[in-house]
Amino acid sequence: ERIMRDLRRDAAVLDDVELSDYLNGVAAKLAASTGGQSFDLFPVQDATMNAFALPGGFIGVHTGLIVAAETESELASVLAHEIGHVTQRHIARMLSGQRQTTLGTLAAVVLAALAARSNPQAAAGIVTMASGAQHQQMLSFSRDAEREADRVGLDTLRAAGFDPNGMVSFFGRLQQATRVYESAAPAYMRSHPMTVERIADIQSRVQEGRYRQHPDSIEFRLVRARLQATGDGGVDALRGGRARFERLLREKTTNDETAAWYGVAVAAAGQRDFDAAGAAIQQVRRRIPQGHPYVERLAAEVAMRSGDAAGALKLAETAAARFPQARALVRLQAEALLAKGEPARAAAFLERRMAAQRLDDGEWRLLARALEAQGQTARAHQASAEAYA
Repeated sequence: ERIMRDLRRDAAVLDDVELSDYLNGVAAKLAASTGGQSFDLFPVQDATMNAFALPGGFIGVHTGLIVAAETESELASVLAHEIGHVTQRHIARMLSGQRQTTLGTLAAVVLAALAARSNPQAAAGIVTMASGAQHQQMLSFSRDAEREADRVGLDTLRAAGFDPNGMVSFFGRLQQATRVYESAAPAYMRSHPMTVERIADIQSRVQEGRYRQHPDSIEFRLVRARLQATGDGGVDALRGGRARFERLLREKTTNDETAAWYGVAVAAAGQRDFDAAGAAIQQVRRRIPQGHPYVERLAAEVAMRSGDAAGALKLAETAAARFPQARALVRLQAEALLAKGEPARAAAFLERRMAAQRLDDGEWRLLARALEAQGQTARAHQASAEAYA
């Protein structure tokens, strides 16, 4: 938890409730067969195909991993592998086996990785302090631990109903990708040095079992399309993502028009081309007649960013009534009320939600804004403190 407090200060750790809820939903399916241990998955803005495990069930997932996964089973295979490291207590066993290694030095290595993003000299200083831990390659597991995580992960993948062939196909591509960036990977990542022998071992175990096809969920398809459309969030990434999806639709070379139109809508919204975003959202709605919270959240966000706070509030309230578990819609309702200049209603709305369940840090920040706008400074400070806590 100490390491996670440090990690969450870094802008690369995304405050994206939709993506976090999706990843934790997949992890919950996988964990159901492991004795019900809880896990906390969080997305990291990084183009590399990677994920990493920390003590206590915290698992970071790079956005590049989700984009690179061609099926949901491929993504689940990496998550199952990381869950295997946690359930087999590889990190705890490593720490207890090295007397001079402490959580303090582990945290120092984490901080070094974060500092390296903006200040290599600061990173060098922190790494020097933690040199003993770094020299022992604290987050590099032994071959035996990797094999154990592979095998436990494969069993977990099967038990959760995913296609075990996803582990073989994705780890093969991961092996090719890690040859490029593995040597420069930040220390806090638990990298995946895939060997031919390990992949062969997984393949032989897959062949022993019965083939099981797992259709990709609509959530996986939409989340992946959103990340493909936005990239790093820069202007060039949005332009390129939109052009790619529009080309696929124009040339009819995609087998998932729903995700392609959603990608166009996300990119157009990011470019503030709200008319195009609205038209693309309509195309997505035509293909998902039962509706979906991701689509309605995007529609409400487009309305609010275009200056229609009342329309955004109406869309968010209607969608939240249909999809009450969608936290992103809850946040959007509060944001729309604040944008309309109704902080008292925003505060009352969040306090009603607080009576039913615990607010997340983003909701606490919104409550602080609503209270501050009403001149309730002390209560606003208290809400801010809850967000930081």
